[in-house]
Amino acid sequence: MRRYSIQNKIVLPFILLFAVVVLIVPVITIALFDRKYDEQNSLETQKWVQAIVDTGYIHEPEKVKEAYGAEVTIVSSDNTVNYTTLPGDWANFADEMRLHDIRERIMESNSDLVSQNVIVSGRHYKVLYYLQAYDRLYCLMRPMDKIADAKRDVTLLMLGIAVVVILLVAVISHLIGRNLTNPIKELVQFTQKVADGNLNEQCAVKTHDEIGDLTLAFNQMTRNLRNSRNELLSAERLATAGKMAASFAHEIRNPLSSMQMLAQMLMRKDNLSEARGKQSMQYILEEIQRVDVIVKGFMDFARPAALKAVSHNLNQVLQEVLDLMEANLNHHQITLVRKFTSHLPPISLDRDKLKQAFMNIVLNAMEAMPEGGILEILTLQDSDEVRIDVVDTGVGISPEDLNRLFEPFFTTKSQGTGLGLANAKRILEQHGGDIQSKSVVGQGTTMSLWLPLPSNPAPSDFNNIGE
Repeated sequence: MRRYSIQNKIVLPFILLFAVVVLIVPVITIALFDRKYDEQNSLETQKWVQAIVDTGYIHEPEKVKEAYGAEVTIVSSDNTVNYTTLPGDWANFADEMRLHDIRERIMESNSDLVSQNVIVSGRHYKVLYYLQAYDRLYCLMRPMDKIADAKRDVTLLMLGIAVVVILLVAVISHLIGRNLTNPIKELVQFTQKVADGNLNEQCAVKTHDEIGDLTLAFNQMTRNLRNSRNELLSAERLATAGKMAASFAHEIRNPLSSMQMLAQMLMRKDNLSEARGKQSMQYILEEIQRVDVIVKGFMDFARPAALKAVSHNLNQVLQEVLDLMEANLNHHQITLVRKFTSHLPPISLDRDKLKQAFMNIVLNAMEAMPEGGILEILTLQDSDEVRIDVVDTGVGISPEDLNRLFEPFFTTKSQGTGLGLANAKRILEQHGGDIQSKSVVGQGTTMSLWLPLPSNPAPSDFNNIGE
């Protein structure tokens, strides 16, 4: 459906209304005037003919022309011209004057006089036909050129006035419409800013009418919305802080308890062997390292650092992570299968952050295969992006848990902060990419990571995949 602005809806009806009025009224006026004048002219011409007959001038056409300024043509019963005061050859006079029709009209009207308006040789005439003896027609042709010119001039004048009036109405309607719609347009633009999230500005009130009242109401709504948003943000911050505090306390309690027990044991037993003491100290250091990892994960989630993107070979970055984890994979009896698309173009990425995200995903895949399995890593190139698939043959994820997999603090493990996948998703989104998952319980899970390619990537062969 076509959309019309309020200004057009205001202007167009006025223009159409006035156009109809100023065009139709003059046309009707001129038509009525022309009809009335034609009737008056016909009556006057009939009086001329009556006077010509009464005075005997009907037999003296030249005197009639001199006295009345009219032309005289006498036509015989066979419609041939017997005499005319018109100059030139009038062999086709009967056709131009439609004399056959005139004779029929005279017979039907039972009158000796019939009049009509004709154009002969480009000139306008009021012609009165008088039936004489022996069926001869006496044609008194009164010139009407001046009347026709006057009618044309009046028509053009009226049309000119109509055009001027329509233009004036259009201009005035446009000004009125603009005065009404400009505050509405400004309010619409302001609502767009509010829709984009800018709740700190107020729309200027420029009118003291219904539109001004609407603007005031919208400003009040914006203030209320801003206050509600601030309250919601505060509530969300408090809720997030509460979740982080609870999760942090839960995660750090176990390593702290272990360190406390080891420290108490070291203090109470003076006769501990050096080897047992070193082993206890090693356990304490491992627990401290575990606490450090937990704290670092929370800090990364709470205050993500800015990207340090540099052009890298994606396959090489992934291979570095897999090399670090190869021993761990072998220990858990997990077979690693690599299928990297060759000739990938360099991609702008933060090497450390992407390695961190990829490592979190591989660790999750390892934990999903406690009895061992197969871990398949693939890279595929599309027209404008690269996809990394991490496929495991683990226990899978239920549909209800799959929908919450990337939520902060959500975890299905007895130990874990629930921040690994949330951080991985945020890192991918910082790179302009995304991460999605699909899983079948008892069969395994596939994690798909997307990264955007440069604007002019090098061509790649999807079938050229090396293992």
